[in-house]
Amino acid sequence: MIDNKYVIKNIFIPLADLLMHTSLKKFYNQIKDMNCWSKSEIAEWQNKKLTQLIEYAYRNTDYYKNLFAENNIVPSDIKNINDLKYIPILTKNTLRDKFPQFISKQINNIPHIKGHTGGSTGNPSAYYQSYDSWSFINADTWYNWEKMGYRYSDPFLALGSSSLYVEHKSSFKHIIYYRLKGKIAVNGINMSDETCASYVDLIKKKHIHFLYGYASSLYLLAKYVIKNNINLKIKCCFPTSEVLTDNYRKTIQEAFNCNIMDCYGANDGGICAFSDVPGFYEVGYNSIVRLKEKGDNNSGEALLTDLFNIATPLINYQVGDNIIIDDDINKSYQYNGQIINSVLGRTSDIITLGNRRVLTGPGFTILFKDIPVEYYCLEKISDYELVCWLIKLNNYNSFYDDLILSTLNKQAGPDIKITIKETESPYLAKSGKRKYFIDSTLNSNSI
Repeated sequence: MIDNKYVIKNIFIPLADLLMHTSLKKFYNQIKDMNCWSKSEIAEWQNKKLTQLIEYAYRNTDYYKNLFAENNIVPSDIKNINDLKYIPILTKNTLRDKFPQFISKQINNIPHIKGHTGGSTGNPSAYYQSYDSWSFINADTWYNWEKMGYRYSDPFLALGSSSLYVEHKSSFKHIIYYRLKGKIAVNGINMSDETCASYVDLIKKKHIHFLYGYASSLYLLAKYVIKNNINLKIKCCFPTSEVLTDNYRKTIQEAFNCNIMDCYGANDGGICAFSDVPGFYEVGYNSIVRLKEKGDNNSGEALLTDLFNIATPLINYQVGDNIIIDDDINKSYQYNGQIINSVLGRTSDIITLGNRRVLTGPGFTILFKDIPVEYYCLEKISDYELVCWLIKLNNYNSFYDDLILSTLNKQAGPDIKITIKETESPYLAKSGKRKYFIDSTLNSNSI
């Protein structure tokens, strides 16, 4: 008897790669091989790819040609990952303002797609992503999902997520591939009880065993399942795009009694990382991750270098995420590539106050999970003023006002003015994801 999934994996996907100029199956096989390499072999491979990227960017883009000249750098100065510290950090503002200078002079000969960076920290910037970069990221996703029992073409519900394969909305080929991979895309933004009920019916009807999407969307679906005592046969959930808080993880596991593989990615930075063991995200071999400055808790802003994207090379790219990398802990973890220990969230989801205290979103879920509110959002009005926006439930009373104010005062400091206000609906980012932290001192984040 013919195994349809075997046919899809070994015949249809290679055929799709040929037609679309992608390399999904090639890189899938390469990743499988590389997982058997030693750490030194991985480092040697990455250093070789890095020197090739540096040489290419220098010879084929105006930006890096000028940058190297201004900083007295020649390509041969960059011999390994540690030498990236000599190259100035690339910000999203620079990418946006000088975008034409990043485009490869060979762009017409490079299969690529056009994307835009997230707009949560400012106006979105355009970038081009080569199909090799895209293919490696998606092959790594495929490989890691297989660890959790997924086989290519298994149906999975995608809550507000992007495609695993290159999408062309008007393309017949896109429609075919969209179905082949099993993705059933639904809206992950409006998670009312009625919406959740329809998704539960869809999961049962389509015999779906895998859920993928915004961490908050999976969490809200899980809450609905628990509240209504619904039994679904889910094998694994793949949260993405948002911080998977302890409360989110606990609720999802309680609802579905399934494995969880947390997914972190940024296409503009060329990174994908997967964590089925809490505290350890395995970074794809195609991306180099560095910290801008390492704080006392081994945290800092992520700097990314995509080793495969020659369409618009982005080197030491400040993607806007804060992460933790603890090299001491990682020595005992069995993975031959780079490891991220925690994703703290977007820079825009972290509020720095005038008294130098820093507030991060995950910690406040511990407070609000036991308070009768449907939604909360902390807004920074000025360096010394915060507003806590709430959608209150019926059993909310003044006791919770006092609890929230006392907790926020303790965390923010006694010199910070804090006010509680009500809102009728959640505040959303341009992507449609709920915003829980807003810094209105930055124009792009104002309500």
